[in-house]
Amino acid sequence: MSPMDIDPSPSSPNSGIDIPKAAGDFKLVVEDSLEFAPEIQIAKWQSESTGLKVVWASNESPLVQGYASIVSEIFDDSGRPHTLEHLIFLGSEKYPYKGILDTIANRSFAAGTNAWTATTDTTYTVATAGEEGFLSILPVYFDHILYPTITDAGFVTEVYHINGKGEDGGVVFSEMSGRENGSSDLMHLRQQRALFTKENALRSETGGLMEALRRLKVEEIRDFHAQRYVPQNITLIVTGRSLNPTNLLNTLTEKVLPSIVAHGQAKGRKPAGWVRPFVESTTASNPPKLTEDRTEMVEFPEKTEDVGELMLSWIGVPHDDFLNDLALEVIGLYLTDSAVSPLSKEFIEVDEPSCTDVTFYASSENPSIITSYLSSVPVAELETLPGRFRKALASAVDEIDMDRMKTVLERQKLQVLESMETDASDTITNVVVSDGIWGRADGSDLKSSLKVNTLYKVLDGWSAKQWGEVLKKFMVDAPALTIIGKPSAALADKIKADAKAIIEANKAKFGEKGLAELQKKIEEAQAENDKPVPPEIIRQFPVPDVNGIEWIKVESARSGGVASAADKPKNRVQEHIDADGAQLPLFVQYDHINSAFIQIGIVLFPQNVPGFDPAELRALLPVYLDSFFTLPVTRADGTKLDFEEVVKQLDAETLSYSININSPLQEAVTLRLKVSKDKYTTAIAWLSDLLYNSSFSAERLKISATKALQGIPSEKRDGSEVSYAAYRKMISEEVSTNVALNLLNREQFLPAFLERLKAEPEAVVKQFEAFRQGLTDPRAIRVQVKGDILSLPKPSSAWLEQFKPIQPFPKEQLAPVKLSKEVMGPLGRQPAKKVVLFGVSSIESCFAYHVAKGPDSWTHPDQPALTVARAVLNAMESFLWKFIRGAGLAYGASISQDLESGLIYYRVYKSPDSHAAFVAARNLIEQLVSGKLEIDDLTIESAKSSLAYNTASKESTINAAANASFTNMLLGLPPNYGRIALAATKDITAEDILRVIKKWIAPIFAADSSIASIASGLAKMDELAANFEKLGYEVERRTFEDTGDESGSESGSYTGSESGSEDESE
Repeated sequence: MSPMDIDPSPSSPNSGIDIPKAAGDFKLVVEDSLEFAPEIQIAKWQSESTGLKVVWASNESPLVQGYASIVSEIFDDSGRPHTLEHLIFLGSEKYPYKGILDTIANRSFAAGTNAWTATTDTTYTVATAGEEGFLSILPVYFDHILYPTITDAGFVTEVYHINGKGEDGGVVFSEMSGRENGSSDLMHLRQQRALFTKENALRSETGGLMEALRRLKVEEIRDFHAQRYVPQNITLIVTGRSLNPTNLLNTLTEKVLPSIVAHGQAKGRKPAGWVRPFVESTTASNPPKLTEDRTEMVEFPEKTEDVGELMLSWIGVPHDDFLNDLALEVIGLYLTDSAVSPLSKEFIEVDEPSCTDVTFYASSENPSIITSYLSSVPVAELETLPGRFRKALASAVDEIDMDRMKTVLERQKLQVLESMETDASDTITNVVVSDGIWGRADGSDLKSSLKVNTLYKVLDGWSAKQWGEVLKKFMVDAPALTIIGKPSAALADKIKADAKAIIEANKAKFGEKGLAELQKKIEEAQAENDKPVPPEIIRQFPVPDVNGIEWIKVESARSGGVASAADKPKNRVQEHIDADGAQLPLFVQYDHINSAFIQIGIVLFPQNVPGFDPAELRALLPVYLDSFFTLPVTRADGTKLDFEEVVKQLDAETLSYSININSPLQEAVTLRLKVSKDKYTTAIAWLSDLLYNSSFSAERLKISATKALQGIPSEKRDGSEVSYAAYRKMISEEVSTNVALNLLNREQFLPAFLERLKAEPEAVVKQFEAFRQGLTDPRAIRVQVKGDILSLPKPSSAWLEQFKPIQPFPKEQLAPVKLSKEVMGPLGRQPAKKVVLFGVSSIESCFAYHVAKGPDSWTHPDQPALTVARAVLNAMESFLWKFIRGAGLAYGASISQDLESGLIYYRVYKSPDSHAAFVAARNLIEQLVSGKLEIDDLTIESAKSSLAYNTASKESTINAAANASFTNMLLGLPPNYGRIALAATKDITAEDILRVIKKWIAPIFAADSSIASIASGLAKMDELAANFEKLGYEVERRTFEDTGDESGSESGSYTGSESGSEDESE
């Protein structure tokens, strides 16, 4: 890659928005523009009277995204920061109604609100389409944050309770029970315990450990709120160019600050006695200590004791040492980021991998903690690999390859610029949240943290010796903490037994009468929480004007040749393509956006090859994808490259490269390269050689398959992944492209593949060549070129010059786009009566998909009504929220569609009892259909408003907008389909909604018209199986240890596919 300074050209536009020096008593602390994207301005103000801090950034997006971050230091594992996060949403002083915040958000062109709790902070979020809705909800949100009700009833349902069966419940408890015994959580908690003393809050599990949550009292949460939720401890971050910062500050001055004053909290920037969390507390005076190498072992539950995890940690740099922090990030990438990086070559790209992945990352704490995580380590190597790993780091000190280091630096600089195009809001927010916790009050650290160009220019001048010295100082000579994560079948059995013992102990403690009283307490709490919001309050918040949304413009064009159409676009981009004059035997769409990069995506739909079984060829897909960029290649000019040289040159000449399935469609295999604009022809040449000129080396295929197999156990510990894999496998035929990527398929295929590769390498290679032949049929290829198309001198003819010569074919032979509904198996075409129940030893919660037939076309006449119906049911604090989450039956529950497959499903996420969550949802739907529950006009109006946000969020960046244009083309939809679909929901009535609920959603809850996949903890399996059998389902019980059918389960097999994504098709 030729050196590219990320300083943009002088012509780069500034946002042109006036930044006020003062507004009310908000005074400007610092303002700047990003060095690498000067069109993005950033400014920070602070209220003189209250200390409230506000940061605004002017990135281009139709969304206004807000983040209110509270520094939430705590010195125990009670989970008060996390439980308080949940209780904030249950009502406030001015709006004492559970759900009113999200109802108003939905009316404000948002899709509800959200929050997260980290070790250092709790951050509340809301994103709206346009300024009007954001300024409308902002005062309501602040009233909830500063003055929540925190009721006893809210604690019962949202935090913790014991139900009438003696089972633990509550939304927070359910969430944490699904996390606490995961390998990563257990190892990170042990790391915190080992590095920090009790006087340092970074030792704490702020989410709450289950045992601590059982003891927690609501009064303790109220006390924590009084200590931490004060204006001087809050930073509000708002991103989005469509929001004027003056309007933001005026709204806060007029509608938020008066309430703070009235509550006696206007005590200046730093009130007397205020101790700034982390910076002035005992945390600051008790930093992490690691004076010598230490090793600790932690067991995690896993029935198959084959692979574990390793985590090595070092104490890093102070918060304001931005140069060394960046240098350590770059070193971590140099060591691990590709197949030719030093650690990958030694431990991963070998016949018997010692792990499947190595990553480096640094925390944002002060000082930072540098961590390297090694995934899927064979148990036999858990205790020996750390020493070999440390030795490899020591060897790297004197062996820094400066050519490769320069490649890593150049790619990183470009990726900083790219992040402003793909994810500006989150990128900026992460920096500002960290500064709010650790940064100096005068804004100097914030300003310094934005000077990324300056830092990279310093690193550009470093020698191999300087890089080696940093590696030596922080990771080779420095003491390391090693955490060994070891799988334990005995622990899995213990957790199962303990879960049953807790229930039995509760039954013995409370007795039948006591349990009934506990259940009554839950029901009374639900009733109190669900008191209706007076309609007149909701009507005070009018729905904004959809015309106020600033959509991102994408101009599209088609290549001449097989992609040409009579109705081709009439715009400057099409004129530019036509002027190039090339007639291509490929279907190419060009999507023009204001970008510094060009990305080419080649979408492939595998075709059958005479003489080969289609399902057998599709089964090769996981190994094909894993090995794609690590095979030898013969370039078009005859130059032969081994795999290491292929990777080196790709790293040097591209910003990113990938190949995967399910993007943009479930049956598609998509190859993508992203390059700077001057590398357009280089990218085309690489795409051609990678697709057609690679050599299927048996050695490389073996390494890829071995790595993939070694990574499977960690996937099997993820309950959400397991339930999704089982669902997709149930519904699809084996000939489906993405069924090969299904976790359940890979687990069976990979061992057999390795045996066959060893016995018949030539036959396997012949199969791969046949698979490639079917995959690269030009009649089934669709290409997207997105970026600054007008800057390309040869947008079309470059394909004729650089891509493998393809014989022209008649336009009529262009193969249609393949959709997943075409490869549905019997249960996908007609779901009925089947439940697959997987026992997962590492989890205690349940994850489930309940599936029925749905519309299979984006233009189906019922789709507008069904879209609104789902929005009504799924909205935060709406029906499913109240009946399921509000009752403590699950952390999440929703009705979703897979339009491409023609299915609709009810998803349950982190539930203590997925059967109870299913029955509650069924009862809800029955009450709606029967008329016992009504859907009022305000609910419908709010749901329609939230759809404006959903539409804008899918086009929230220039890249997302371009992707939407291309996907719509593949589906045969207009380029602006999202906005057309939004307009189609405008006149939907309550009658329309009830009709489609009865027609499409009610069948999800009837055994004759639905199927289900469930992943649960082992202790819950028998009860779940019995309960679903009572509902009329045939239940097949499975665990990953089964080699055949489990005793007592039904015989037979099922087929299916996995899309790899849970994004809904709209």
